[in-house]
Amino acid sequence: MLTINFEMGQNGITVPYPPISDEIRCNHGFVDLRGRPDLAAEIPEGLKSRALKELLVRLSETDSNLFTLGCDLGSHEEPESKKECRYVAGGYLQLMDASYQDRLPGDYYELGRTIARVLKDDHGSHNWILNFVLTPVHFNLDEFCSLTGSLWIWFYASSHSPKRALKSREMLIKKIHAAVIGKYPTVATGDPSETLTQRQ
Repeated sequence: MLTINFEMGQNGITVPYPPISDEIRCNHGFVDLRGRPDLAAEIPEGLKSRALKELLVRLSETDSNLFTLGCDLGSHEEPESKKECRYVAGGYLQLMDASYQDRLPGDYYELGRTIARVLKDDHGSHNWILNFVLTPVHFNLDEFCSLTGSLWIWFYASSHSPKRALKSREMLIKKIHAAVIGKYPTVATGDPSETLTQRQ
């Protein structure tokens, strides 16, 4: 089953930011990876997942149309869930367009729609949930200090065992990788205020 949700984020973030640790996140702080695949290969979160490491390295290349503002991974058990979905491995990835000065919320909405289409066609028997959050960002780098946007992708893979959930999450990250690298949209056509839920 694939579940996809879109929403407008009410609370934005400021970039750069220090390490963030709360009941949901354990982020090591913002690192500017643009043009630095060597740094991307050493991001602590990526060391826990080969698929995430490969995606972070690719997004750090100088020809990438996107770069990352942050990421994280985690796992937990949901005893109240059905047996086949009891163990969950998830995380998040926050993306910004390399031409962030010119991007509108609709551009990030369309990026989310592109990822959703790829996953809709190729999720197989996996149990995946993705929440796409259009998130404001106060970006204070590159002599730019203003409000712009981003796409915050929260992703979850569930299965009947911790090992299977982790394997499913790896596949999910690989599919996200294929979508953002191979099919990155250049024209926004969607309504950024629309909420979309797909179940299959």
